[in-house]
Amino acid sequence: MSTAIICDDEPRLAEALKAQLLVAWPELHVLAMGHSGGEALDLIAQHSPDIAFLDIRMPGLSGIEVARHVAGSPAAPHVVFVTAYDEHAIEAFEARAIDYLLKPIKTSRLQETVSRLRQAAASPTPQAVQIDAEALRAGTDAPD
Repeated sequence: MSTAIICDDEPRLAEALKAQLLVAWPELHVLAMGHSGGEALDLIAQHSPDIAFLDIRMPGLSGIEVARHVAGSPAAPHVVFVTAYDEHAIEAFEARAIDYLLKPIKTSRLQETVSRLRQAAASPTPQAVQIDAEALRAGTDAPD
């Protein structure tokens, strides 16, 4: 069974994501929820989740800073950014995100993310699944 944490500075939105995930991926176990970058780091250290759903703009550390901080760890979770801001997409993928969801989250888009996460679950680390940030900058598809 895959495990996750959710960190979003808006508790209502964190709860909404948890409810959406329950439908999209019933086997996923959400271990804990937090509301700041510092809490995200604590929850990752405490629970060692397979996946971290992180808002980008949170009090203290940003979600991107959290992802960069844990990226070197052997047990680093796969990271999915969940945000209302699309201008951070390239930076998010440079931080080795599996995906980038824009709020409000569409069910079909969440299903795509779940599929990516299930594929990545076979990988020992998030580094096994990467998006080519240079291709994103150039506006082209990443190589297969």
